[in-house]
Amino acid sequence: MLLSLSFVCADNLCYLTHGGSSETFTVNEAFPVESIVGSLQVVGNASQPWGDIELRMADPEGSPLAILPGTKSLVLRRKLDKEGRDGLRSVTTDVICSPRHTRNSDHLSITVPVRIIVTDANDNAPEFQGTPYFLNISESTAPGTTVMQGIRAVDKDQPGPFSTVEYYVDDGPHSHLLAFESRLEGTLVLKDKLDHESLPKFTVTLRAQDQGNPPQSSHTTLVVVVHDADDQNPRFLAERYFVQLHDNIRVGTPLDVKPSKIEAEDPDEEIKAPIKYTFNSDAPEYSYFDLHPQTGHVSLVRPLPEGFALPVTLVVRATQHDNPDRFTLTTLTLTADRFPPHELHFLQDEYEARVLESTPPGQAVLTVQTTRGAADKGGVRFELMDDGSGDAAPFAVHASGELILAQPLDYEAKRFYTMQVLATDGKHSDVARVNVTVLDVNDNDPQFGQPRYSFVLTEPDAVRQGALVGQVHASDADAGDTVQLTIDGPSARLFTINNRGEVRIRDLEYLNSSRSHLVVVATDSGVPPRKSTALVEVQFPEALVLSGALVPKRDEGSFVLMAVFGALLGSLLLIIITLTVYILKNKKYRNRLPVSITGNGHTPLNKVATIKAPHSAANKLINPPRPLSGVENPIFNLSDVKSDDTTEDMSERETVPDSPDTPVPNGNNNNNNNRPQQNGGAVPNGRLEPLRNGTAAPAGGPSPLGNGKLLSVQWPIGSIPRRVKKLSWEDEQPNKTALDPDVSVTPLTNGNQSPDHNELTVYF
Repeated sequence: MLLSLSFVCADNLCYLTHGGSSETFTVNEAFPVESIVGSLQVVGNASQPWGDIELRMADPEGSPLAILPGTKSLVLRRKLDKEGRDGLRSVTTDVICSPRHTRNSDHLSITVPVRIIVTDANDNAPEFQGTPYFLNISESTAPGTTVMQGIRAVDKDQPGPFSTVEYYVDDGPHSHLLAFESRLEGTLVLKDKLDHESLPKFTVTLRAQDQGNPPQSSHTTLVVVVHDADDQNPRFLAERYFVQLHDNIRVGTPLDVKPSKIEAEDPDEEIKAPIKYTFNSDAPEYSYFDLHPQTGHVSLVRPLPEGFALPVTLVVRATQHDNPDRFTLTTLTLTADRFPPHELHFLQDEYEARVLESTPPGQAVLTVQTTRGAADKGGVRFELMDDGSGDAAPFAVHASGELILAQPLDYEAKRFYTMQVLATDGKHSDVARVNVTVLDVNDNDPQFGQPRYSFVLTEPDAVRQGALVGQVHASDADAGDTVQLTIDGPSARLFTINNRGEVRIRDLEYLNSSRSHLVVVATDSGVPPRKSTALVEVQFPEALVLSGALVPKRDEGSFVLMAVFGALLGSLLLIIITLTVYILKNKKYRNRLPVSITGNGHTPLNKVATIKAPHSAANKLINPPRPLSGVENPIFNLSDVKSDDTTEDMSERETVPDSPDTPVPNGNNNNNNNRPQQNGGAVPNGRLEPLRNGTAAPAGGPSPLGNGKLLSVQWPIGSIPRRVKKLSWEDEQPNKTALDPDVSVTPLTNGNQSPDHNELTVYF
């Protein structure tokens, strides 16, 4: 028993233990050289010197693998690289296994093919294309505007997470100004307002990063040049202007304006538009003064009347010549020493202002004006009065009467403010109401519940079209804004998402891995819209991948469609079979119709020949069968005659015997007058008239036949079809027999037959 077992083992030497014909190993491209890839699973002992097999490489010099002496282990000799740039992207080689120390000398060496599948490693960092990047932008560009497209980085790793690139703006002093619209796209949007005067040029650092663990990244710089735009109103060189009127002021003489002449300029350095000066009202007090539109000089148009109330405040307007929408206002207060001071009052009892919630602190909201000068002229002091509602908290009032925004506003938190402003000079005071309306700005990005989602599907049966994968949550802090969700990324075609955040499987045809990565983009309904993204990872069952069952499950609609097409094809086949049976039956019926044979001893119409009985004793005529019940013959358009027209009963018909034929007399053949005319003698009622009692039909002459019985048939004109089968005897073939299975004809002999022999034509 032990001896037989040793023989069996010797016969299996060098065969693979798993029963296959080759060995396959999967090795990462980062696998180090001179490391053991794996061991060959062959039968036998490769140890030296007592082993029973010997392993060697088929090509020891050129092979990237080597056999570790005395073992079955394979050692890597050359570097691997999935991309094929720095090494081998795949390995295929042969190992020769030879038995040794065997009693049977007929054993042959066995070649074992070895294949190495190289898998990708995250060994390449993304590389920016077309660097360096430069951007020219106007300072008037609104936040949320797309300012640059086409930033692109390429990762040379194989398609998958290692080659999927995400884009970021690295933290820096100006990183808050720009951001990528989506992490998977190189599109930059402006996040904050620019100002050429304070920041004419700046630089940000861009980062491209793959999705490896750990990720590979690269950096580049973007230089941004901010161009000046007409984004600022003209600005007066002084906050307020004053004039002291004297008694001897002449009409037309420019007034002495303090602290300087009325002058405004355009703060946009690259534009410097010309300024036009006008009064901002047509009130009666303005009619006494003139303001030069180019120089800003103020002069008296006519003398002031007695009792003219002083001081008086005139509102001056400075407007850009090229853009009337760009203007600013200031006040010109006129006083006189000889007039008593006027009581302190606000020029308006109530002020209204509308402010964007994005207005930065320090910006002037409006200016309240009184009948007095400023505090630095011994005038008025202003103060905000808080009634306990807290409306005055975000604001402050300047000594010049300007209402300043002290804190940021939030439309979603509070939309309307009401406060009172107190003006006092120490003796007199007045109060005015100020109403401020906050205008909404789309200043909030949509926010996801978490920056990254991970969904795991554990049941293979749950992986089907329309199946729910998971749900993401996104919201927007801006009042009234709605959020729309879309999908982007390498696996976007595999999934679909609705505005409730439900991620479902759309098409399994694009499922090619157990892990899928996508980006959910949330876009709000503001103007301009703002976006944010969240990463989603979906893990499918490993068993589904290993079984190769990544095939979309068809719904019942496809089965119903196939059933409908099957029913249509079945109906068409049934119609074809029915038509075939009908045609075959109709053909069989036509083949059974009688053949009309006519004979009278004369040349018949249209070469219709005569047939006589072969024996003269009875001298009977062979009559064709007649149709029953008066039904017309469908072939020759013949009608059945009445029962009293029948010449013979079926019992009187005879069969042509096998005896020799008797020649037909030709006495009347030469008499052309006795032959029927080719075109004459139309048959009444369009049908044939048979003989009665041996009397010939009146259309043709009599002809003796046998015992004197005559048979004469005439065809109606035009009743013979044009396409017929014709059997005839010609002079050059007198003895030829018509081979028709439905007609039995005995040919006439050649002796003593005249050239005008009878012919036989049979119509089917």
